[in-house]
Amino acid sequence: MQKKLFKHGGSYAVDLPVSFVRDLPSKTVVVEKDREKIVIVPKRELDNIEQEPEFGAFVAALLHDAMKRPAKLRGVKDVWDKEWDELLKGVPGGKD
Repeated sequence: MQKKLFKHGGSYAVDLPVSFVRDLPSKTVVVEKDREKIVIVPKRELDNIEQEPEFGAFVAALLHDAMKRPAKLRGVKDVWDKEWDELLKGVPGGKD
């Protein structure tokens, strides 16, 4: 389907057919530019930082560093303190 962008205030917009959005669980979408494409995807409840492309590179760098310097690794019980409890308050699986 081909659609034309139109001016809407200081931005551009595109009309989506009702059939595209009727059954979406949320009417909030994520708009991304991917090379020469504009990608519109529905925002899901579980969307999080792990879906960001930089996150994979970050985790890979952590793993690389951990494998290079294993003596610097510590057990979670050795480094956990009240600051972590406060940070994770209200997070599913965190301390309430």
